[in-house]
Parts: sequence; structure tokens; C-alpha cells
Amino acid sequence: MSPRAAWRLEAAGFGPVYDYAAGKMDWLAAGLPFEGTAELAGRFTRRGVATVTENTPAAEALRMVDAQGFGPVLVLNQAGVVMGAAHRDSLASAGDAKVGSVMRFGVSTVRPSEDAAALAHRMGDAGVTRVVVTRPNGTLVGLFFAADLPA
Repeated sequence: MSPRAAWRLEAAGFGPVYDYAAGKMDWLAAGLPFEGTAELAGRFTRRGVATVTENTPAAEALRMVDAQGFGPVLVLNQAGVVMGAAHRDSLASAGDAKVGSVMRFGVSTVRPSEDAAALAHRMGDAGVTRVVVTRPNGTLVGLFFAADLPA
């Protein structure tokens, strides 16, 4: 909401009123409560996913994926922005290499505010089982698996 809208609400007797400059998408990305009945992707996103930097040894990343039980491992920069993903097969064949040499750049991402059912439908049409969920600034929220939606 703009500062002008906040002022108008206060003038109309509402309060306390805050100007949340980051906006609605940031609010939803944080998993904060909202009104309505929408089933958003953020609600079903797995947040505890394996993450590494480009300089992490591939063997270490492979151990993380195996311990987690699903992949990929997501490659983040120092600010937590998703730079890419490394899948088990690439990590297993990497030998002594670093993750940065086998990761896929430019992974597709979605926002936590996406309608979960519509997203799962699009994923099914594309033959995709999971997708990376990020905040508007590109930082990681987690992985959305279409199979995690209730039937």
C-alpha cells in the first residue's frame, strides 16, 4: 500500500495503519497470514532443502542430497539468491569437481503466491515434478512438489 493510501485509511479512522513497502508478494513469501481461501504454493513448499555454494565439493553435495532423500541441491550465492541447481546424476559423475562446474544455471522459479492447484496442473502438462520457489528478490523459499498437494 502506498503512503498516501495509509494516510487516507488513518484519516478515515482506521488504525494502526502501516505502509509495508515490500508489498503483498513479500508478505505471502514469508508465509504470513492472509484473508481468503486461496491455496497458495507457499503453503505446500518444502522449506528445509539442501543448499550449497558453487565452491562446495560435488561429493559433499551428493551426500546432502542422499541424506535429504530428494533433490536437487540448490546453489545459492552469498545473499541467498538461487543461482542454479545440481542433480544427483551430475553430482555422482563429478568426481573431485566443485558444484559450480556441474550445476544447471537459470532454473525456472515461481513465487509462493502462485495458486497451488494451477501450478501443479502446469507442472503436470510440462512433465515436471518439482519447482524452485523464490521470493521476489530471488532468495530461496524452498521446493514445491506437485505430489505434496492433497488429492
